[in-house]
Amino acid sequence: MATDETAPAVKALVITTGSRGDVQPFIALAAGLNAHGHEAVVAAPRRFEALSGSAAVAFVGLDDSIFALQEELSGSGVGAALTGVRRARPYLRRWLSDLTGLVDVQPNVIVCTRKTLGGTALAERLGVPVVPAQLIPLEPATAQYPIPLAPAWWPSAANKLSWRASGALEAPWRSMVAQWRIDQLGLSARGASYGSLVDQVGVLSAWSPHLLPAPADWPAHAAPLGFWTLPGPVEPLPDALGRFLDAGEPPVLMGFGSMLDADPARLSDEVIAGLRMAGRRGVVVSGWAGLGAAVNGDDIFVVDQADYRALLPRVAVAVHHGGVGTAAAALTAGIPQVVRPYFGDQPFWASRLHAMGVAPAPLGRLRSAALAERLTQAVALAPTARQVADRLAGEDGVAAAVDRLERLIEDH
Repeated sequence: MATDETAPAVKALVITTGSRGDVQPFIALAAGLNAHGHEAVVAAPRRFEALSGSAAVAFVGLDDSIFALQEELSGSGVGAALTGVRRARPYLRRWLSDLTGLVDVQPNVIVCTRKTLGGTALAERLGVPVVPAQLIPLEPATAQYPIPLAPAWWPSAANKLSWRASGALEAPWRSMVAQWRIDQLGLSARGASYGSLVDQVGVLSAWSPHLLPAPADWPAHAAPLGFWTLPGPVEPLPDALGRFLDAGEPPVLMGFGSMLDADPARLSDEVIAGLRMAGRRGVVVSGWAGLGAAVNGDDIFVVDQADYRALLPRVAVAVHHGGVGTAAAALTAGIPQVVRPYFGDQPFWASRLHAMGVAPAPLGRLRSAALAERLTQAVALAPTARQVADRLAGEDGVAAAVDRLERLIEDH
């Protein structure tokens, strides 16, 4: 970590979008920059302003109206998703318009994900370096495994070919972004591609090498740095939940994040039946999954949300959707996991957790008997989960990323 008082300070604009799992690590990065004497501003959907405030991180709220559409279309099939692309255009215009206002932040470096769409253009407009960042591997390509978004049947011989899907994620919006660059930023229609920027300056890869090591054919400047974990204070658990936890053996955590199940009532019934078959108490974090059909009782407690940093160390097993943020939190807490992946990169991480020996084989559609069986298998993996947590304790992904940014500003 740079300590020279004459070294230029980092003034970072950190831009991200998505669910809490997409945003929280970048708030952690900003907090780390502040802690090391730098300055950071997070620009993200405005619904995360309170989360940023709890970490004492400066925040600029961006339009988040597209979330309503995402919630409506989740689990609705390919046809609805294609229609959603057209319906999303007005929301994207609002998002890009809000990005334009970020020129007033006057950073000396911009950190952004591919999903922000316009982050690299802002850096071009301001004449400052841009550092790509990723929570899952999207760049650069490797022959070792397919891109995590590839279907499970993808042939290994075509692994490297699958990485072209990374650039295709931007395809539906390129014309709109090009017009925005011209009209609002005064730039040419096309700038450097995200992939070419990764080749030039590298990418901040915010996962642990213990979860997924760097492929042998990756350059050093793309290697994983470690998880970006939000510092304290930990949000206290609700009093009623605390009493439930104190009343018996550590329960099973059930939470599917922002996933929306097509039949939440059925999911609730299967979850509760599976827990009782396994003889386990359960904490059900309802979230967006809509698990509200469950009713509190002596063996089941339902909560809308809870700080996983406080909750996970007090449970026996975490059952979740396979998002890398939840997986990271459970790995750090040293508890085994059961994964029911839905789509995207979730099957990839479910497979990785199984290969590490901290989770049994992933669940398909959640059924009570299968859940009970996986819970029994997961409990037996507790020693391995604790060993992984011990290894993770020696990592500081935020500090590694701050060091990378400091060196970039020194060299710029």
